Amino acid sequence: MDMKKALEAIRSEMKPSMGCTEPVAIGLAVSRACALLEKPATHLDMVISSNIFKNAYSVQIPNAGTNGIELSCVLGCLLADPNNTMEIFAKVKPEHVEEGQKLVEDGFVTVKVLKSSQFYIECVATNETERAHTITEDAHDNLVYSEKDGKVLLDHRKEDAAEEEAHDDFDITQYTFADFYKMAEEVDVKELSFIQEGIDMNLEIAKKGLEKKYAIGIGPCMQKMVLSGTLSNDMVTDVKLTTAAACDFRMSGGNGSVMTYLGSGNQGLETMLPAAVAAKHLHVSAEKLLRAELLGMLIIMYMKKHVGRLSPICGATLAGSGSAAAITYMMGGNLEQVSGAVQNMMGGVAGMFCDGAKGGCALKLSICAGEAVYAALYAMDHAIIQATDGIISTAVEDTTKNLMKLSHEGLADVDMKVIEIMQNKK
Repeated sequence: MDMKKALEAIRSEMKPSMGCTEPVAIGLAVSRACALLEKPATHLDMVISSNIFKNAYSVQIPNAGTNGIELSCVLGCLLADPNNTMEIFAKVKPEHVEEGQKLVEDGFVTVKVLKSSQFYIECVATNETERAHTITEDAHDNLVYSEKDGKVLLDHRKEDAAEEEAHDDFDITQYTFADFYKMAEEVDVKELSFIQEGIDMNLEIAKKGLEKKYAIGIGPCMQKMVLSGTLSNDMVTDVKLTTAAACDFRMSGGNGSVMTYLGSGNQGLETMLPAAVAAKHLHVSAEKLLRAELLGMLIIMYMKKHVGRLSPICGATLAGSGSAAAITYMMGGNLEQVSGAVQNMMGGVAGMFCDGAKGGCALKLSICAGEAVYAALYAMDHAIIQATDGIISTAVEDTTKNLMKLSHEGLADVDMKVIEIMQNKK
């Protein structure tokens, strides 16, 4: 396993973002299109994939105090700048929101939804004399096409997916959990300082999330129950409430950035926080934690590569599986126990589907964070789910492929049904 390329791949998938990454990605895509125009846009035509629509529909926009896909588009237009990043909504001011809501009411934006879980955002921004066209694919900030008045400025669209895979510098699917375990054992821990930066950023957001009630306030609610004695102040509770609190803050549009992983802020929280909190209770060294986090991140990347960056399956289940592996590693688990912890997670929470980004995501993150600890504890006691059960195979790598089949084929219509329910609620 090429350790240098593996570390570069992980580092490239860790990016700060303020707010839920789907409305942010929409705003960023529009910003890039509108920045190509000499004069302000007078209309936006958007095409977005179903999973993006689902995740951007209900969640709060940072500094806006409200939600809305069309508003995310307009704010991106009002904040147009070619140098914007996934922290674009840090610039939102009340006057932007007021102007943006008026433009939405005036029909400034039209949005078409594709029946696809692929990550896709297409923006056409026009005014009386100009037309700009951009496409973002596969990742939240991955601009692959831009055009101004018929002149192509950038075209990195992939015509042949097989060729893309064949020339990929680092294909995680070619490796096994044994390779990941070996790398975690052998890596120079000095190379992992960037992971510590992500942990610190997300712990800071969790701290903010416990200061008062954000969204539905799962973190503070659990903290109150600990203080009253209703819940014990143990490792599982601490892991659950810390992860939930960070999600509470983020999903409420809190003014603070989290370190994302594989394009998702909630995945970043579920990837880094459970192991970081568990490390305090297990009294392990900073080095052991970083090695554990690396192991978990490699496993999550492997699973997400199979299942898809966006999928009908809740990303917290996959990120939580990586955290279960990391916690098992910190407990002194061997490869069989680490793999067993992931199998336990897949046997327990694999059926959790994604019904969009919103305050209630804190419930799912908290559940998966707590189950990650339990899955690790079970595996350490050699209580591991068997291959006779459901989608579980003898090898954890094959269980991942079974999950991929379930996601791509069995749940193919879930996103559109969720959208239908969202739009028809009274």
